Amino acid sequence: MKQSPFLPPALSAATRRRFLTLTGAAAGLALSGMLPGISPATAATTSATKQDPFTLGVASGDPLPDGVVLWTRLAPDPLAPFGGMDQRTYSVQWEIAADDRFSRVVQRGTAKAAPEYGHCVHVDVRGLAPARDYYYRFRTGGFISPAGRTKTAPAPDQLLPSMTLAFASCQAIWEGWFTAHRDLAARHHDVVLFLGDYIYEFGNDRGVRPGDDDPLRTRQTITLDEYRQRYAYYKTDPDLQAAHHTAPWIVVFDDHEVVDNWADRYAGSTPTDEFLVRRANAFRAYWENMPLRAPQLPAGPQMQLYRRLRYGRLAEFSMLDTRQYRNDQANGDGIKAPNQATADPTRSILGFPQEKWLLDGLTASQSTWNVLGHQTAITLLDTVRSPE
Repeated sequence: MKQSPFLPPALSAATRRRFLTLTGAAAGLALSGMLPGISPATAATTSATKQDPFTLGVASGDPLPDGVVLWTRLAPDPLAPFGGMDQRTYSVQWEIAADDRFSRVVQRGTAKAAPEYGHCVHVDVRGLAPARDYYYRFRTGGFISPAGRTKTAPAPDQLLPSMTLAFASCQAIWEGWFTAHRDLAARHHDVVLFLGDYIYEFGNDRGVRPGDDDPLRTRQTITLDEYRQRYAYYKTDPDLQAAHHTAPWIVVFDDHEVVDNWADRYAGSTPTDEFLVRRANAFRAYWENMPLRAPQLPAGPQMQLYRRLRYGRLAEFSMLDTRQYRNDQANGDGIKAPNQATADPTRSILGFPQEKWLLDGLTASQSTWNVLGHQTAITLLDTVRSPE
């Protein structure tokens, strides 16, 4: 039995030099975790907090036959700078049990919540049994988190007769209440796919929720701190928390986790260097707030997000990244009929290495179902009424 609670590894000097050369000195903030006016974290750790730090709930994700990622983030004052935390590293105890009363704990350990990464905690638990329900929680400073339910994937050669899954995307918080998440939580699915736009980088001051005109909710997110605050605002929603608490999630991003309609190194008229700094901030905040493993940890403006997870012999999930490697949208990103630009065979929405990875995986798959987790419609969309 083993588990792997981890802190993100330090970036190599070569990676740091390459990124700073590419995007300018301001990019160092997203690489190092340092923000203006903040000194490095002390080496000492503590578990003493004065207020409940588990305001953002808990989550699990990327289930394997023998493991799952457990997540939380300490934020006693979630919309305050740094979530209301000071610049110390905190010890966080975690445990995972075979029952919801935690009378049969199967593993426990201690992880560290570091200020450089927004006091998030990712625990990559291994040594679990396949196709089993488990329950998990965290503890620090006398406070205990809500308990979450998760489930491991079946063994590679196991063929279950069925599974239940849900998918969600595009949760623009100002447009309404997350009642769909409340329903999702009540169904206790085996797995949930989230297919992009977990947050929106902008808000609407005429939203339906009280306080939707607050500048914290409506301004464009550009800095690392602003992206962290936007995730905190979304994650304080009780129905979204409940949906995370009842099933493991497998996530990918779309455009609004960064900025509307971005494509590779391009984001409208924004200079490339400036956009890549913003993208690095957005990717860092995304990883900090999602139940993802260490291989998905971004290195500046790069993030290895496409990946494959098997659910025994029943299903295989190919989670795609249709933003980071794509060609910029044709026709100035306008809605136009297919033309020579859109028919160009050298254009790609996945990038050719990811295309090869996808096609090779589908060719080799022996699963009953192959599920593509992605962000776009795979079809032509008629937007003009005509007799043809």
